[in-house]
Amino acid sequence: MSHLPLRSVEAFAVVARTLNLAQASATLNITIPAVSRRIQILERHLGVSLFHRLPKGLALTAAGEKYIAELGPAWDTVRAATANAKASDRRGALKISVMPTFAVHWLLPRLARDREIADLEVELETSPDIVDLGERSDLDCAIRLGRGPWPGIVGHKVLPVEAYPVASPGFVAANGLRGSRDVARHPLIGSNHQPDFWPEWFRLTGTAKGGGGYRSFDNLQLVYEAATAGLGIAIGLDPLVQPYLTSGRLVRLSPGGVTLSRSFHLVRRADRSTHVRFDSFRRWLVAQAAA
Repeated sequence: MSHLPLRSVEAFAVVARTLNLAQASATLNITIPAVSRRIQILERHLGVSLFHRLPKGLALTAAGEKYIAELGPAWDTVRAATANAKASDRRGALKISVMPTFAVHWLLPRLARDREIADLEVELETSPDIVDLGERSDLDCAIRLGRGPWPGIVGHKVLPVEAYPVASPGFVAANGLRGSRDVARHPLIGSNHQPDFWPEWFRLTGTAKGGGGYRSFDNLQLVYEAATAGLGIAIGLDPLVQPYLTSGRLVRLSPGGVTLSRSFHLVRRADRSTHVRFDSFRRWLVAQAAA
């Protein structure tokens, strides 16, 4: 048992249930090649093939089906016990999953300056991906940017998102930008987690798309840092882009914006009852958003 490759077993359990390496990569927070390597290590350890590698995906072999049937319940028990052990050591903290840019530019400054929330211990876990609350019993809730609703999730819409193009003052001056009509002629910068922000902005504003090129990054903070470096025009999401506008590192290319179909939602599992910590945080978050 001491030589059992537990990380490989974990990878197998995730892949066997999704048959999708990309989903497993996101769940395990490792690269797709790393997932494949862990599976190969387990197959060598067991001396059997667990998956058929098909042109368009994966399928379990007979050995793989038998292994996940016997392993699955035991692995779920291990995961649940681990999550409960973590939860028992949190001393009443409210653990929240949140995207990094929202945490840094909106949530943390308000937590730091508001004494009303000071007595509530909040533990933040940042991730650009949408975390599956059904798989994470240690998380109390999450703040998601999306449309909703989500299966098995109770959501509270707390903050709408206004979008407008932004760029560095130097980029604006060097390219003679006069407004949003000039956007399509230049490189655009966006998030690879939410690739339809720009298409929605073009649709809602009636602006014609151009061929200036596109660069994407895995979180909005990198998107805005790339814009301040002069790499192109970023999609500014209010309120996340506000600190860059306040500091003058970025400027708006149009006085008005459009309200996107996505908003920030506070979400929790539907099969979990609320508690005082969550209710207190929800009331505080709604009040902050309204302000």
